[in-house]
Amino acid sequence: MRTLDHDNNFNLLRLIFAGLVIVSHVPELQDGNTSNEILSRMFGTISFGDLAVDSFFVISGFLIVKSWQDRPNGIVFLSNRILRIYPGFIAASLLCALFVGPFYGVANYFHDFEPSNFILGLWLLILTGIPTVFPNTPYPRLNGAIWSIPFEFICYLLVLVCGLTGVLNRRWIWFLLFLICAISHIANRMGMTHISFDVLIRCGMAFTAGGCFYLYRNLIAWRGYAAWVSLALFVGFLFINPLAEPALCLFWGYAILYYAMEGTSLLGFNKYPDISYGVYLYAWPINKILLWHFPTMNVYAAMAVVFVLSVCAGVVSSYLVEQPFMGLKRRFRQRALQPA
Repeated sequence: MRTLDHDNNFNLLRLIFAGLVIVSHVPELQDGNTSNEILSRMFGTISFGDLAVDSFFVISGFLIVKSWQDRPNGIVFLSNRILRIYPGFIAASLLCALFVGPFYGVANYFHDFEPSNFILGLWLLILTGIPTVFPNTPYPRLNGAIWSIPFEFICYLLVLVCGLTGVLNRRWIWFLLFLICAISHIANRMGMTHISFDVLIRCGMAFTAGGCFYLYRNLIAWRGYAAWVSLALFVGFLFINPLAEPALCLFWGYAILYYAMEGTSLLGFNKYPDISYGVYLYAWPINKILLWHFPTMNVYAAMAVVFVLSVCAGVVSSYLVEQPFMGLKRRFRQRALQPA
């Protein structure tokens, strides 16, 4: 397994998965019919959106556990995670709430706007206190795609707690966390249990799977033929609803991590900044605005337009918001590592 510092395909994969979220959302936002989603029509189990979000969590679990293992310092770790998530989220939320909302919301938008709830929501990584926007359309929400972000941060906190308590040095405990999440998810999908926080279980399953791939990386045979076999197994399990997402975490997870670490870089893509977070943050409002003005637009043309505009937004977010704040990481690292 080659080094993960720069010679990898993680940025490319994350951008692809951000694009798959768009592919999943465009037809659903156009008419509100979830059955029109491409992957759902093919297998009847998961959508491209599910595939993309779970893949994000697998990759995140791998890299975030690596981040702790590389530098097991609580202050450095937490400050890095805050600087990675919060600035982009806050900027996108402010832009949507203060500019998109008034144009596409109800007539008394600012009268019904709740600043205190909105500010509290920013801390909790959710959008709240906002009046109705895009009324009389499917999913009249300002940004319905960001539901996964607070769960992502919860997973970061899990790594922090497990790192500080030494759990990550006992990797079998982390593997046990994955098994608990996977079994709970399967039982819930089979109707054996009715866990109200199944979304957290699902995200935790994918994240801990990614962490397992990192913790056990030296015991895993990373081979090209094994990646193809894993892909075939994953496709087979896509027909079985309770096992589709656990198979995604294991078989698809192995395949994408193999490509990330061992695959040939495409056009030197690994040299460019990661814009996937910005694409993910802005794709939904861009999608809603486009469909508001062109509700009968061809779905594939809409996918292309939303993707291009979202990439532009991602580039702006990366250079004007995310990278400047990520540059502060060095200051926190230096302060944390200074002798008392």
